[in-house]
Amino acid sequence: MYKIDFSIVMPAFNAELTLAESIQSVLGQTLGSFELLIVDDCSTDGTRDLILSFAAADQRIRPIFLQENGGVASARNAAIRCAEGRYIAFLDADDIWLENKLVRQLDAFSQGADVVYSDFVRFHKDGSEKIVVSPDGVDFKKLLRGNCIGNLTAAYDVSKLGKFFQESIGHEDYFMWLQIFRKGVKSKRVPEKLAMYRVLNTSVSGNKIKAVGWTWNIYRNKIGLSLFSSCYHFVIYVFGAIMKRI
Repeated sequence: MYKIDFSIVMPAFNAELTLAESIQSVLGQTLGSFELLIVDDCSTDGTRDLILSFAAADQRIRPIFLQENGGVASARNAAIRCAEGRYIAFLDADDIWLENKLVRQLDAFSQGADVVYSDFVRFHKDGSEKIVVSPDGVDFKKLLRGNCIGNLTAAYDVSKLGKFFQESIGHEDYFMWLQIFRKGVKSKRVPEKLAMYRVLNTSVSGNKIKAVGWTWNIYRNKIGLSLFSSCYHFVIYVFGAIMKRI
């Protein structure tokens, strides 16, 4: 039996400039049945003190302080291991949720979904924005063509699927969702903008050459696709990535 609905996984590394806004977007949710697990990955700025100040003010915040820097996958895994909620959701320390995110997702889960995701907004420092509309009816085959699940929008049902951990392979979240969808899960899109993704010049995903290599590694070595199938999906992935930026 789960005491709370959502466990929210938030890795943080030197995130003092954006962390407060991210935390406040969680605390401002219209659904209050959650725990926020913030994992400090050995930050060297004011991140640790900021986490402690928020945790002292709200008992739903559970701080986790790692002893050595292990990267985003390691930080998320530390939170996932401690998670006590029925549903696991993800929010990085520089992104934002809109206030109805959790309540809309809980409603979708109550309709029988195993995985729930939504549309979101990509926003830049200069104030420019772009709406990302997620596709309906995502399955494993569609996900192979490119990561169409915004990690900051998605959640999965632990009671049905168990817990999934991430590997430090670049596209950690993409590989995790592929593993989940390979089980033939029932997914549901909430056709609303429920989150905001902050585009930073320092974003890991901004290194396009590395990202291409990460995707090929997932196809060939992690999923185990044939060479022909890997090439086929890789071409679709690259084309889709280009179209997203137009």
